Amino acid sequence: MVWKLTVPATEDQPTQQQSSAASAPATTSPDLFTKIAIYTGNIAGIALLATALLITTDIMLRWSISRPFTGLFELTELAFACIIALAFSFANNKRLHVSMELIGNMTGRFKGVQLYADVATLIAFAAYTYFLYRHAGQKLSYGETTLVLGVPIGPVWYFAAGLMSFGLLAQAHVTLESAGALWRAQSSLIVELIAPAMSMLTAFAGALYLINSGGDMGSIAKVLTGFAILYFFALAHVPIGVSMGLTGLIGCYALLNLNAAQLIGSNNLSSTLSSPDLAAVPLFLLMGNLAIASGFADDIFQAATSIFGRMRGGHALATVLGCAGFGAISGSSVATTATLGGVAFREMKSRSYADSLATGSIAAGGTLGALIPPSVILIIYCVIAELPISEAFIAALIPGAIALLLYTFAVMILVRVRPDLAPPPDKSLRFAPFAALKRAWRPILLFACVLGGLYGGIFTVQEAAAAGTGFAFVFWLFSGQASVSGLLRAITEAAGTAAGLYLLIVGANIFGAYLNLAGVSRAILMIIDPTVMPAWLILTLLVVMYLVLGSVFDTVAALVVTVPFVIPIILAMDYDLIWWGVVTLALVEIGMITPPIGMNVFVMKSLVRDEVSITTIFRGVIPFLCADMVRLILLITIPALTLWLPAQLQ
Repeated sequence: MVWKLTVPATEDQPTQQQSSAASAPATTSPDLFTKIAIYTGNIAGIALLATALLITTDIMLRWSISRPFTGLFELTELAFACIIALAFSFANNKRLHVSMELIGNMTGRFKGVQLYADVATLIAFAAYTYFLYRHAGQKLSYGETTLVLGVPIGPVWYFAAGLMSFGLLAQAHVTLESAGALWRAQSSLIVELIAPAMSMLTAFAGALYLINSGGDMGSIAKVLTGFAILYFFALAHVPIGVSMGLTGLIGCYALLNLNAAQLIGSNNLSSTLSSPDLAAVPLFLLMGNLAIASGFADDIFQAATSIFGRMRGGHALATVLGCAGFGAISGSSVATTATLGGVAFREMKSRSYADSLATGSIAAGGTLGALIPPSVILIIYCVIAELPISEAFIAALIPGAIALLLYTFAVMILVRVRPDLAPPPDKSLRFAPFAALKRAWRPILLFACVLGGLYGGIFTVQEAAAAGTGFAFVFWLFSGQASVSGLLRAITEAAGTAAGLYLLIVGANIFGAYLNLAGVSRAILMIIDPTVMPAWLILTLLVVMYLVLGSVFDTVAALVVTVPFVIPIILAMDYDLIWWGVVTLALVEIGMITPPIGMNVFVMKSLVRDEVSITTIFRGVIPFLCADMVRLILLITIPALTLWLPAQLQ
């Protein structure tokens, strides 16, 4: 199984999950289309940074002299729509979309399946570009303007549609590249096409069946057919977001008509691109990239070492704490593992730590990044489930602290039971909390700025992300590592990665619209009746499902694919959706280190290469998996651990 959500921190260290066939051909001189994609990515990144700094300035003016920029909030909504629309060009050129590459890994053949995936993505982007032009035309015909400033909305959406055209152009280019690569492999041309053709034909057969008999099918049949089409698209390497989007559009057409399907696609695309809640995602990604460029990873790890270094297993404890601290800033498990992995493994290796403990603590510690706020994945869950993001962040604080505490106990117990895993305590190192504060004052201040301002009511989630980006930018400027090339790389990768996430959410929203039309709530309650089936059994089934999906799918993909049909079950059992969101996040993160497939484990493997076997790394995460099971039982059986703090702060 392969995931392809490129992480900025791992650009120069591609993970084992990134197949060479899925990457653009390496050339000494980029062609015209690649240059266009890079330039558009740079422009999108610059616009993203400028928007963040503008929002930060607005916050400062509001709280200092009570003179904020009038109507800035409505302009930034439109600005983010244009930024993400433009960033699709870079994302498509670099293939920064989440996909499940089962067929390619089973057969060892990627060229044919990549062509199918690229053609499907091209079709999706052609539809999305048309939807934006259609949406712009409607806004223009109605003469709609923004409420405060009276800015005409139609021309802005036409501009966004024009920017989306660059993404369509980039996708057309990579599709032609895939076709050329397949044609050059004529000796295996037919063989390359057989497996993906079977998957795609099955998906198309399901689509035709749905179109021909959609109105006569029961709710269960409609829902199952939709998921079957989705998974057969995904098996053919079609990005998960595209698979969901195409399936949703086909389903809406089958159940309603072409015009209704276009309206659903247009509304979901435009509302996602301009969502003020989702705008926090690219801003937090940019904040994390600037933190990486500023050297925060070394600061956090060295500060943790100043506190725990003199203990047996102290550097493993420092790694876990460092991952928690850096993950709170980056919001990404993979980025945390990839960024701290090289530093922490080198330090532990030089001190004769066992490979299993060294790599296991890094891979497991990286999962803390997605749970401790601010969490990009938690934002996405809240947007899909229509929940308050700030309340979810508060709810995740205690579970995040429990996760960190249990990982700490796991290391301490492990080195006591197996002293050979870690060197004897180094008495030459002293307990130096003040040195730790001096070393880590920048990330501590950034963390306090974001969460303190958010929970203190100073600014919204979007403003918190913008203010954090502004602080991170200032730290980067004075880090001694500032360079134009480094800044362009950080901002461009943030914009491109955000575009990949937006594609997932657009697809999830369109697919969710189809499921609602198909009667997913009714279908699920016909299969799982909470009045008959015990709640503990239903929760057990959901836990097993998420553990399996978390080890097979990318975290975000597992989330967006399942939320539309899981939420009705949770509501039917009268459970809190924020509690379930935290539990879900814990489940999919556990899946990232679960054998035999765990994304963080393979990221760690890519860092250590042949120095440590994959078996050793999996053996190293087992103690942390045991800690995760304890945490999971606590979160499920004691919901107050999640819900108490939000209730106190209301």
